[in-house]
Amino acid sequence: AQQSAKFPLAERIKETSRAFVRVTMTETPVPRTGPSHRHPESIMPLNRRKFLGAAALGAGSLMLGSAQAAPALPKFTPPTAKKPMALCFNENPLGLTPAARDAAIAALPDANRYPFVAAERLRKACADFMGGKPENVMLSHGSAESIRASIEAHIRPGVCLICPELTYSDGADTARKNNVKVVTVPMGAKWSVDLEAMKKTVAGINGPVIVYFVNPNNPTSTIVDSKALHDWIRSRPTDVFFVIDEAYAEYVRDPSFVSCKTLVDEGLENLCVLKTFSKIFAMAGMRLGFTYAAPAVVNKVRTQVAYDIMLNNSAIAAALVELEDKDFIPNSRKANEDARVIVCKTLDELGIEYLDSQTNFIFMNLKAPLKPFQDRMKAENILVGRPFPPAVEWCRVSLSTPDDMKYFAAKLKEFRRKGWV
Repeated sequence: AQQSAKFPLAERIKETSRAFVRVTMTETPVPRTGPSHRHPESIMPLNRRKFLGAAALGAGSLMLGSAQAAPALPKFTPPTAKKPMALCFNENPLGLTPAARDAAIAALPDANRYPFVAAERLRKACADFMGGKPENVMLSHGSAESIRASIEAHIRPGVCLICPELTYSDGADTARKNNVKVVTVPMGAKWSVDLEAMKKTVAGINGPVIVYFVNPNNPTSTIVDSKALHDWIRSRPTDVFFVIDEAYAEYVRDPSFVSCKTLVDEGLENLCVLKTFSKIFAMAGMRLGFTYAAPAVVNKVRTQVAYDIMLNNSAIAAALVELEDKDFIPNSRKANEDARVIVCKTLDELGIEYLDSQTNFIFMNLKAPLKPFQDRMKAENILVGRPFPPAVEWCRVSLSTPDDMKYFAAKLKEFRRKGWV
């Protein structure tokens, strides 16, 4: 009823699309004689094997599926003013695999078709990746839409949002746009998330609470103790809903890390887990993500989006190929690890403090204001991270290819010789 009242057209389209999916998934496909005769389901056949996502059950687990040609590391070219080295957005520099690019291009003739069937295939593929069921998945445009929708779905009179003082801002931004009070919890030592302080803060709130929790955290690149976090959520504190943003989970190296998706699989309905194709899947410009939660939670979050099936045909096609590719995540992790080692070795040589990165970026301590360092790197055609108050003397540096990071490391050493770091 809430969905119908808020998005009446959306509800009618969803009902029609579900009927269309039921018919087209059982009918013999129309012969592919040309773009005007192609059904949307011809975009990409779904391999029905089960997929296991890296970090779904813990760091280091890998997907099962068909192997594809790995994307080659981009050839190094020195950055220029027109094409700077972007070490500021936490993107995967490898880009799409050749097969995923081909699939995206092959889907273009169907740009005139709605992605009803393809979206349902993607929903199932995402569920398989997480080890769940399609009803556990709400598709979204990147994880940003999932952040907004999952928070807005749980807004009610007197609610407040609790988050660490230093974390990704979308959760708090969404709350403030909806006139929801935001309470930030001071960080622990070395910018760690102080879980005990967060628990005490939540316990002291008289009324409903939304906890927005990014793990691994951005911009610090660190993780919290999985057992402590899981125990807190399993304790089912009264009137508390947890929004767990795991955008970077596939990069985690620490074997003790366990995704909160295991709590969803246990049947808990006091959380949702947010995932994105923008990071390790190298699809930041194609805008795909999803919410993973108990079916009742998914249905509630879905009331805050117009259509969770209205996605980009080419993006869906690329995502389906990448989810099937058993080598893509390991290859991306390997390139990222090689780049991380290069930067960390340089920071160690220079005596520059940094946090133990479990992501595709490093948070380092300049012990000086960020802007002069930013400006000097920009003069060298290298873009580093934005300010993250209150860590005003720290810099977030995204990891690019190993060759790019060798270039960055050389510039860092040059800055040391000039007395700039």
